[in-house]
Amino acid sequence: MLLRCLLFCLCLNTHLAQAQEAPAPRPVRDSAYAVHNLFRDRRQRALKGGSLGLAGLAGAGLAAAYKQPGLSGGLLLLCIGTTALDLRQLSRYSESRETLVATRYEQGWPLPPDVRRRLKAKYFHAFK
Repeated sequence: MLLRCLLFCLCLNTHLAQAQEAPAPRPVRDSAYAVHNLFRDRRQRALKGGSLGLAGLAGAGLAAAYKQPGLSGGLLLLCIGTTALDLRQLSRYSESRETLVATRYEQGWPLPPDVRRRLKAKYFHAFK
């Protein structure tokens, strides 16, 4: 009877000790990895949008060459606006800013609020 009681207490003690263990903190490089993925993804999006904007500018030039001022003016305004936004996106997520944010984070500085706000779960995993 005593042996059963001791065995029961031993099993209970090991289960309680396992349940109370705190999960290990995530390494710093997980967040740094997510920052690299965020910057790479935003740069690729900006390059795609910028190339579409430049194609639209070429289309506006062709519309102006074929004497369609209404079409060329509207297309020109739309493409200039989107291309300007994509250039702004490229400067915001440049490689130099990426290295600055990542090295500061690895040195113990907090992530800037705009970067922290944009980090989502998909950036912590490898892109397919």
